[in-house]
Amino acid sequence: MHRHPAGRVFAKAVPLASALLLCLTSSAPAARAQAQEKPDDVVRVQSDLVQTDVMVFDKQGKFVDGLSREQFELRVDGRTVPVAFFERVSALGVKGAAAPGAAAGASKDGAGGARQRGRVVIFFVDDLHLSLDSLGPTRATLARFIDEEMVPGDVVAFVTASGQLGFLQQFTDNKAVLRAALARLRHIPDTVRDSDQPPMSEYIATRIANGDRQAANFYMNKIIEGFFSKDAAKAGGNPALNANAVFEMVKTRANNITKQMESVTSGSLAALDSLVRTAGQIEGRKLIFFISDGFYIDGKNSASTANHRLQLVTDTAARTGSVVYSIDARGLFAPFNDATGQKARDPNGFLDRSSVGEASLAQEGLSALAGDTGGQFLKNQNYFDRWVSRVLEETSNFYRIAWRPESEEQRGARFRRVEVTVAGRPDLTVRLHRGYVPAAARAAAAGEGKAAAPGAKAEEKGTPKGPEADFRSALSAPVGKRGLPTVLSTSFVDVPGSGAVLTSSVEIATTGLDYGADGRQPAAVDLMGVVLNDQGKTVSNFKTRLNVTPPGASPGTDSQPGVIYNYRSPLAPGLYQVKVAARDSRGGQLGSAAQWLEIPDLSKKQLALSSIHLDGREVGGGAKDGQEAPQVQFSVDRRFPRSSRLGFLTFVYNAARAGGSGGVDLAVTVRVLRDNKAVVSSPARRLMPEAGADLARIPLTGALSLGQLPAGRYEIEVSVTDNAARTTASERLWFEVE
Repeated sequence: MHRHPAGRVFAKAVPLASALLLCLTSSAPAARAQAQEKPDDVVRVQSDLVQTDVMVFDKQGKFVDGLSREQFELRVDGRTVPVAFFERVSALGVKGAAAPGAAAGASKDGAGGARQRGRVVIFFVDDLHLSLDSLGPTRATLARFIDEEMVPGDVVAFVTASGQLGFLQQFTDNKAVLRAALARLRHIPDTVRDSDQPPMSEYIATRIANGDRQAANFYMNKIIEGFFSKDAAKAGGNPALNANAVFEMVKTRANNITKQMESVTSGSLAALDSLVRTAGQIEGRKLIFFISDGFYIDGKNSASTANHRLQLVTDTAARTGSVVYSIDARGLFAPFNDATGQKARDPNGFLDRSSVGEASLAQEGLSALAGDTGGQFLKNQNYFDRWVSRVLEETSNFYRIAWRPESEEQRGARFRRVEVTVAGRPDLTVRLHRGYVPAAARAAAAGEGKAAAPGAKAEEKGTPKGPEADFRSALSAPVGKRGLPTVLSTSFVDVPGSGAVLTSSVEIATTGLDYGADGRQPAAVDLMGVVLNDQGKTVSNFKTRLNVTPPGASPGTDSQPGVIYNYRSPLAPGLYQVKVAARDSRGGQLGSAAQWLEIPDLSKKQLALSSIHLDGREVGGGAKDGQEAPQVQFSVDRRFPRSSRLGFLTFVYNAARAGGSGGVDLAVTVRVLRDNKAVVSSPARRLMPEAGADLARIPLTGALSLGQLPAGRYEIEVSVTDNAARTTASERLWFEVE
């Protein structure tokens, strides 16, 4: 039986009867998370080393394992460079993913096992280059990933180039957040403006801007026709026109269009670069799906803004362990020509001939983005949603190599091209990040940008320092800080007279706190939390200090693995995020965590369930009306030994009354799932409320033995079918078996 260790500290525990309604959440021992923050699992080489991830495939597309350092040939700007660091890395594939950052069997040289990491999956929707026709298939692909491919432990983000998803553009493991983000995805009208007639497409403008006279002939003829119209003749005769002057007029219009295009493309790539930099704060491999209708890259001008942005993305991806797989959202398409209308508008066929290659040119940018970051480009297919699983499996294995720049040329300012081959194996396909920007050059560019930013000095003077800065940093980070192991669990129940109440339970490891030089001084943990709605606005917050008795200060306190704090906030229906940060007031160690929770609208009178609560345990007594009453806590970290029997609790709301009896007719099914597949299923059983029970909120309890489950992460799913109303509601919650 799973027991809480002696000396455990609990804050704000409540009597058992109240706990069933207020759903205060407690914890399993924090000793499992007691270790201080470990060195980053991602390789951190010295600043004068450069690294890249390399994937090697045979002709059948299978990863080639067992390669050694000596088999790789590395060239930078065509010059052979020795490999200074080498390892074989393995991130678990699409099924059986571990939590991000989990490591097992780290191997520094690829010979004794491979590192294992979980999945960080990002969908970047380039809505600045996404047509209305492509929006539907894009939504369908994202929805399919949520419903069928996302598994517990995944960290996922939906991000757009325009930022239209707002506060929901962040990393999460909560499917409700992703569905809410997907619901906000809208079509962005074309931002390139051209009021002249007849219309000029972006592709034709690109051709003309590069000096293509044939592409300009149609527009030149229209200008000449306008000058030599009947109205112009009546006004005083036909003016003389120089063909070169007319061409320059058309080219000026084309240049205006292409400048706008480049600005939009640079904006998309800048947003992507910012995302990749943020994702770099998360350990492990980052897989980015870039979904777009395509964009134009001026291959003749490597110094263009868009090309520079593309190089920065490539460099950032290499530094953060990110791979971009680009997807042409147009799928399987063919150029559309209205033969009748086109012939009437362009009888000489200038536009028709000049439009040849339009589709492929729009794909060049997507191809370059994927190829330069070690990914692939999916084009001319209308089933790209099926591609996600294959890519996740494909990127689960790779080699990491690093080298030391050996000359001043390699430390220079320009973008450096990287090539890797396998000696004597021309049959193998090698994919990698194809270049980098030297660190000194990138740092200089970043410094210039910061110096040029208006108000930079004022911001620097007003920047908080010390504990306040620590808390701000922790609460704004994309993932939790681990210096002080901190776990957060959120849940809700409907309470009579109060409505929906959200409970935020925080568990903080105490074994690593600073108890003074002699280890016998009381410690204190400063805790700060905030509850935000789906617009990012604060709806509730809390701040407190938790005092912790040093180990051994009294009998039974030698083992003191965790302290728990519970905060309750009545809230209206909606989607909320809770962020917490904890700081050792003496030692300064910092930990943080964040979770989302969706509270349903019970006023709609639809069948619904509360959150699922696991492992409710009596932890002591408390005075109530002069009598001692037991108190209960529920698990925060949701990690349990195989020897335990896992109890669960949820509440059923809005059950229909059956017939004229006023009773309910409910059937319950419980399943345990792993990777979205059921491994344990119970037969449907009838839920029989006790006599006199409140039928507005019917408690549903049960228990299951974990002995038959191998160690790993699972989900418990509780489903309730209302036979009277013919409706079903279900809730899932992940837990881990050790």
